[in-house]
Amino acid sequence: MNEFSNIDWEDVLDTLKAQKCILFLGSGAYQAPGGGNIEQALINWLDANNPNHQYIHLYNPDGFFLFRKNKYKRKIIARTKDFYNQTFPETSEKFSQLAQIPFTILLSLTPDNILTRTFDTCGFEYHSDFYFRNRKVSENFEKPSKQKPLIYNLLGNIEEPESLILTHSDFFDHLGSIFHFPMNEDLKQELESAERYIFLGLPYEKWYFQLLLRWLSIESDKLKEIERLAIREFEEPHLHKLYKTEFKIEFIPTDIDGFIDKLYEKCGEAGILKPSPDPDPLEKSYNQISPDRIKELIAEANTKDAMAYLKAMLKGKGPNSKKKLNELIVLRNRFNLLRQRELRNTIHAQDLLVENNQIVEQLLSLIPETQST
Repeated sequence: MNEFSNIDWEDVLDTLKAQKCILFLGSGAYQAPGGGNIEQALINWLDANNPNHQYIHLYNPDGFFLFRKNKYKRKIIARTKDFYNQTFPETSEKFSQLAQIPFTILLSLTPDNILTRTFDTCGFEYHSDFYFRNRKVSENFEKPSKQKPLIYNLLGNIEEPESLILTHSDFFDHLGSIFHFPMNEDLKQELESAERYIFLGLPYEKWYFQLLLRWLSIESDKLKEIERLAIREFEEPHLHKLYKTEFKIEFIPTDIDGFIDKLYEKCGEAGILKPSPDPDPLEKSYNQISPDRIKELIAEANTKDAMAYLKAMLKGKGPNSKKKLNELIVLRNRFNLLRQRELRNTIHAQDLLVENNQIVEQLLSLIPETQST
């Protein structure tokens, strides 16, 4: 039997066309740089299983930490941020396909910004948000569309350390926060109006994932009835039966990359892939601007144009500039996310000023490094 024979592709494509199909992404949809499991790569990066770790007292198989002192949490967050700021070529290649598929909402269960960076690199529009526990959700909500989808991190964002869920205490605090600060009402209506969810790489075998699914069900009875298509069936039959019966999840026995390739192919045949955006016109004239002019643009608070010119200059340098180009991509992503938080009024003025100054400082430091590349 064909591994995709159980998928009603006509229905999947119809829900995409009607903007009624929502994608959920978990860590299993990612690959570490060079390939391999991204969770294991992060554990290795942090040396989390070292019993003599300076900061980590214990790393649990469910993905939560126990720190030797609470203050060490900041150091692990900084190291985790460094990990996610690497290039992820294998993941970015697959995510560039997802960026062309007309999902209106992409919900992530990881704290990184690799998906939004991919959208930035490809030139596709999006707006982003994340759930910040114990904070009132923003009342400003831009209705997502296939042209400008919403990328939403359910479990916090690496750019906002206090939003992250690293310990059991953080997770239960997150669950408690849901009852006092439920998700944005407009977002809930978008989730309710969907007709199909697609799950890629979610941690079905972890106990807390069931609680997250029940959270969605608590938010609305309508969410219980939406069709759910999940990739990768796991080994434990009783869990498979639980998810199929309790959460109406239909598991497809295939690999994630294969499914993305097939969905991309089907969307291409149906003519519903988003067309590649036109190149930024500023990038065409990069050789007509000097590094001093880029500094002037930064001084004029025209950071967006300064970044566009610097990106084009780095591209013109060839393969030797790959590392610096990735640093700029990460920086542009931080800048775009910061502007979106400013527009939604979800960041304090002082924090906005501090983060903006940090971005400007790093951007200025890249200019002489670009010249010497």
